[in-house]
Amino acid sequence: MRPRTVLFVFVLLMLVGCPLGSRGAFAAPQIIEAEGVYVMGDSDAPKDARDAARKEAMRAAVEQAGVYVESYTEAKNLTLTKDEVRTVAGTILRIIKEEAVPETVRGAWQYRVRLTCEVDTEEVDVESLAHKKEEIARLERERDALKAQNSALRIREQVAKNAAAATHGTRLEDTLPYTAIFDETARLIEAGQPAEAVQEISRLIGDPRVTGDALAYAHVLRGRAYYEMGDDENAVRSLAAADDVTRESTVYPLWRSDQYYGLICERHKKYKWAAQFLRRAWEASDKTDTALSAQLERVEKRVKKQGGGGNIIGNVIGGIFRGLGAIVGIG
Repeated sequence: MRPRTVLFVFVLLMLVGCPLGSRGAFAAPQIIEAEGVYVMGDSDAPKDARDAARKEAMRAAVEQAGVYVESYTEAKNLTLTKDEVRTVAGTILRIIKEEAVPETVRGAWQYRVRLTCEVDTEEVDVESLAHKKEEIARLERERDALKAQNSALRIREQVAKNAAAATHGTRLEDTLPYTAIFDETARLIEAGQPAEAVQEISRLIGDPRVTGDALAYAHVLRGRAYYEMGDDENAVRSLAAADDVTRESTVYPLWRSDQYYGLICERHKKYKWAAQFLRRAWEASDKTDTALSAQLERVEKRVKKQGGGGNIIGNVIGGIFRGLGAIVGIG
C-alpha cells in the first residue's frame, strides 16, 4: 500500500473509529439479509455475472443499513444528508455470510448472491461524523481521486494493447471486461475529454459480441460524451440507438438516456419537455443522484415560472429527430 493511501486510511479511521459513549436503544447489532440477481447474456463470463449480482446485493444491503442509520441519527437529533447516511451505512456494514448460487431459470443461466450482514452503530462515531462533514468530504474526494488514478493505471496498458486490434475491425480480447471500458469512458468524460471518451466507447459498440443492455449502456455513454462536446445531433442519435436496443436493465442505469434527453431540451430552452424527461429519469433511478435531483428541480422551477411549453424534441435538434417523442414514449 502506498504511503499516501496508508495516511488516508489512518485519518479516515481516526475520524470514524471511535466507539459511541452510549448505545441506548441501538445496543444490539442489526442483522440484514440482502439478495442480488444477474441474468447472464451470451457474452457474459461467470465471474462478471457473479460480481454484478454481488454488486446488486450490496446496494440492497447498504440501502437497508441506511434506514437503520437514519433512525439512529433521528433518535440522536443529528442531521445527515442522504449521501452522508449512505456513507455511514457503508462504513458500518459488515458481511458475515455470503452465498453465490449459479442457477437456471426458464432456460437462462443466472447468478444469485445472498448476503447476511451485520450493522452496528458502535463501529463508527456517528455524532463525530455529523460535526466533521467537511473533513469527511475532503477525504472522500481524495479517495475517489486515488481510485480513479489507480483504475486508469491498471487498464491503460490493456486498453492500448487492444486499440490496435480494434482499429483493424477485430473483436476485443476477452481479458478486457466491459466494465473497464465503461469506467474509462466515464473517467474521460469527467476529466473534460469527451472526444477521447467517444473514441473509447466506440470500440465497444463496434464489437459484434456486445449485445443487450451492455450495448444499450455503451450508446448512452456515447450520447453523454457527445452532449458534453455540445454535439446535440449525435447525442440524440446515440441515445435513440440505446432505446432501440432496450430500455430494461437490472445492471446498467439506462434511465440516464432520459436524463440527457432532458438536458438537451433544457439547453434549447424547451423546459416543459426537459422536465418530463428528467422526471422520468428520476422515477426510474434509485433516487440518490443529487445532480439529477438538482437538474429536475431547476427545470421544474423554470416551467412554473414561464408556464413553459415547447414543441416536440425533433424541433429542438434542428428537425433531425422529429419522431423522437414517439421513440422515447412521450408526446
